[in-house]
Amino acid sequence: MAASGVNCVVTLPVNALSARGLATPWTVTGCDQTTTPTFAECTIVDTTTGALSVYSPLLVNKGAKAGVNFIPPVQPILPAKNVIGCWFGTNGMTTTLADRNRGRDLIAAKCSNGGLDGSIVGQFAACNGAAFFKAATPTIVQNQIPLLMMGKNGKPCYTTRSFQIIDMDPSDNVVTTYLMDPKTKKVAQKTVRNVAAMRGAQEISNGSDNLLLDAAYRPALGCAPFVVKNLADPNGPKVGSLAINELQAAKLQGKVQALVPPTDPFVIVNAKPNLAKQNAYRIQVNQPPATGSAAETRSFCQNMLDITAAGYITDLKFLIGQTSPDPANGIDLFTFLGQRFEASWMGLGRNKVIPVFDANGRPLKGSPITANRVPMQLDGDQAMVAKSLTFQSAALQKLLKANGGPTKEALLPPPRVVKKVKKVKNAATNRNPVGNFAGVEQSQNPESKGQPLDKESKDGLTTDE
Repeated sequence: MAASGVNCVVTLPVNALSARGLATPWTVTGCDQTTTPTFAECTIVDTTTGALSVYSPLLVNKGAKAGVNFIPPVQPILPAKNVIGCWFGTNGMTTTLADRNRGRDLIAAKCSNGGLDGSIVGQFAACNGAAFFKAATPTIVQNQIPLLMMGKNGKPCYTTRSFQIIDMDPSDNVVTTYLMDPKTKKVAQKTVRNVAAMRGAQEISNGSDNLLLDAAYRPALGCAPFVVKNLADPNGPKVGSLAINELQAAKLQGKVQALVPPTDPFVIVNAKPNLAKQNAYRIQVNQPPATGSAAETRSFCQNMLDITAAGYITDLKFLIGQTSPDPANGIDLFTFLGQRFEASWMGLGRNKVIPVFDANGRPLKGSPITANRVPMQLDGDQAMVAKSLTFQSAALQKLLKANGGPTKEALLPPPRVVKKVKKVKNAATNRNPVGNFAGVEQSQNPESKGQPLDKESKDGLTTDE
């Protein structure tokens, strides 16, 4: 599911991290907030009490007028002693931060577009992220972070660093959603007051591992998201954020953690892994320094096979039939996750790192999981949607059978759809950026295009729903 091919520039105001700066609409150029939105999400730590809160500045198109194109943002009441970090995500191809003061305001807010060499980190950017995590120490916030409960699958609830959650570029993009009137295209912060004032408004959301965790995977397993006070709506519902998810993961995930790997497309420079850029990214999301070694890459790949792919099978009964985060890519949560894994595995060329074999001992050329797509009608259009998954490796097939997977009848691939369809979209290359759950992120490489996906093997085990 590639991002829309637009490069989004967010221009910050003077003193962006002050209460007034946060409540000043931040302007966007290069992409349209009503079709390919970009998002800002700030998390605040009260350094006296350790209390955590979230405030999402409103991003608007350059030239937008208050009352016509957007509802003016709420000015937050900040703790007397605080440290604020802000993170950015986009449904476009890239995010770049700018100011109107020759870079001085970005320096003052300790903003980072990416690598030390000036290269951007794809869709991701941050301001004061490292300073926030330095202030939000385990001692300061220890009473603010909830313990992980047990999920319906008998495992501790997943975090943003669980391999079951990630794709090829973990820890990117945000939880924030905005409101948009589908007729007038007016946008607003999501607050109780704005929801009442904008009846029929849509939620526009960022394709994100964090949103996938909070709004889809955790609820499917009976797990609650980690949420805190929303300073744009102090008496309204609590909200999540990238930063609080990273704090919880750092404290509770355990030894095996899905951290930003050397082959993450967002840390590639000139088609090669770049350790400096990898660590520049990691420090903004509270992760320890990397080594950039081949062993680090192999470990990440092996865990994708052993934990990510296998986890979809062991969680199968909790995923099948659950609402798809992106109906244009999968008919439910299970098929959405499977096609997302396929795109990540093939996009990174994982077979070159970890050899995988089918039931007959032959090396797989494609992904260990392949999505079987069929034409479906969606909102008056047609899309090629994953209806079932085929598990190609011998180990995954054995695990599938042990977890109530398909019978012998499912050994053959599903019938080919031969009906000609006009205007068919391959959902793997299109994103719907608006609507609740729409556009939950797969993976985008700003420097290279993804590889075509191989057709499924006739020897694979297929789950057909």
